[in-house]
Amino acid sequence: METIFQYQSSTSDDESDNEIKLNPQLNTAINLKSFEEKNKLSNNSNKTTNQCNFEKSSLNPQETKDNGKKIKGYVSKRIKLQEVNEKNLESQQKEKEQISPDSNILLPFRTNLLDLPNRIQSALDEKQDVIHKTIPKKQIISLPKEHTKGINILLWCGSFGQVLASASMDGTVRIWDVFRSKECVRVINHDGAVKDAKWDNFRNNILSGGYDKTVKLTNIETGTLIQSFPHPQVVTSLRYHPKQPNVFVSGMMKDGIRTWDLRSNKVVKESRKFWGSVNDLEFFPDGINLLCCSDYVVRNSSDKNIMVWDINSMTSISNQIYQEAFSCTALRMHPLHTHFVAQSNGNYIAIFSNEKPWRLDKRKRYEGHLVNGYPIRCNFSLKPDPGRYLVSGDANGRLFFYDWFSSRIVKIMEDAHKDACTDACWHPLLNGMVASCGWDGKLKIWR
Repeated sequence: METIFQYQSSTSDDESDNEIKLNPQLNTAINLKSFEEKNKLSNNSNKTTNQCNFEKSSLNPQETKDNGKKIKGYVSKRIKLQEVNEKNLESQQKEKEQISPDSNILLPFRTNLLDLPNRIQSALDEKQDVIHKTIPKKQIISLPKEHTKGINILLWCGSFGQVLASASMDGTVRIWDVFRSKECVRVINHDGAVKDAKWDNFRNNILSGGYDKTVKLTNIETGTLIQSFPHPQVVTSLRYHPKQPNVFVSGMMKDGIRTWDLRSNKVVKESRKFWGSVNDLEFFPDGINLLCCSDYVVRNSSDKNIMVWDINSMTSISNQIYQEAFSCTALRMHPLHTHFVAQSNGNYIAIFSNEKPWRLDKRKRYEGHLVNGYPIRCNFSLKPDPGRYLVSGDANGRLFFYDWFSSRIVKIMEDAHKDACTDACWHPLLNGMVASCGWDGKLKIWR
């Protein structure tokens, strides 16, 4: 039986093999049928998936329904960022409305305050204008009146002039974003009138002092107070040391001059042998000697009006520089360090040699403007020809521009301010741009 079964199975296998070998056309036909069946199945599956996608797309793109529940759909990153930005703007607007008037931060600032504006950046990339455009022609910007009393001093920030600072008799120092928002962006409050203010060597902090007998060092980007320096008398003048960035000097009313160290917050040197109020301070380029002027006048003589001090020992080197019977309100060193000038209450600007014995130039002076007891200041032009021109305020609200070499009046801006024009300063980079302030509390930009 086993032999018979084996024989039958072997014969059946051989027959099937022979059938496959003998009928190749039948084999290809079977393969074609199976291929067509697979294609039909794949087409049916694609139709079902397309129907599902169509049903999903007919629903809300943000939400899909599944068993009666709302499921959030895909939200792109761009839409998410837009929602976040809108929420941030709303929160900033609420903060702006809730800011108190006593706060040092007046407006929330979304960008760095000391970033270079486009106008200054383009001036850095391009060449400077020619010299004859250094004198401004007209007023281009009138900043809003935020000061309620007269302004004593204003000064551009650093070597690029991104922002402008102004110190006023209303007890505030205001930081102005002149080129972007044209508004006041920071306020530093004092308990009395502010007489003077100076930028530090890093150009992000400002030093201010006045009638509250306190000098404050404030960061303008955050509006926070860094240090305070108490004084026994009213602070009338400030100046940083040109060689030592952590040292500054302060002049007081009837109590002399003090030298301070920012690191220790202590007085390093002081001089109490002084007469009158210190109106202004100015360092010589070497940083060894200090120049100061006061309102001390006795018997038609002001032999102690302009004095030179040794900064290391705080001893007087000379007090016989200016012998005329007029007090001086401001001192300025020429950018080329050859001379210095003094704004005199005799209604002129006097010129002195920068070398010992610091002689007065009796053949040349800058006159035409009026001082009349106001704290009128003057400043030299910076770009592109340093010290070529000299600008001064006026008791009648005018701006005077003088030529340094000929001492002639180059231009007069009539009715620049309604009251006395107390200070005017050139922009450190933009050629022909001048900022001015007055006893009327207004600030204007000229070019």
